[in-house]
Amino acid sequence: MRAPRLAALCATLAALLCACEETAQQREAVEVKRKDELPKWLTPIDRVDPAYWLAARKSGGAAVEGRVARLQAALDIGGAHFLEAPRMLANRAAQLGDMLSEIGAAEDEAQSIESLARVAAATGSKQTFGDLCQHYFNLRKQGATRDAALADLLERYSVQKRGQ
Repeated sequence: MRAPRLAALCATLAALLCACEETAQQREAVEVKRKDELPKWLTPIDRVDPAYWLAARKSGGAAVEGRVARLQAALDIGGAHFLEAPRMLANRAAQLGDMLSEIGAAEDEAQSIESLARVAAATGSKQTFGDLCQHYFNLRKQGATRDAALADLLERYSVQKRGQ
């Protein structure tokens, strides 16, 4: 009985090591000099680091190192609370940022990721970032302030933890 368990443990560890290598490879940033070189959205085959891409799309193509680090930290926080990969977190954060700008409520993507991650954390389980972004945007579009929208979401989502 021990041999199958040991084999399963070894297979799991090997898979985790491969996943770590893939994550490290995904974080290799390809420097983009001009905004028109940036992909509109990150696809699975793009070799642009998600944090770098988010920073560069706002600054016209060149990313400021501190901004990249701030976004990377936010994506890491988001990764602990959302089901999506960093690439999709970056895409959704960019989409949310664009939508909020269109209604005159522009926000920093890193701050949005971190704030919505706090809402997800209150549930005790991983959530879908895209769903939370849409709920947040709907509240903001209806006129809620940033703080009021986040408080509303926190109240709604924290019920999930109590129901477990």
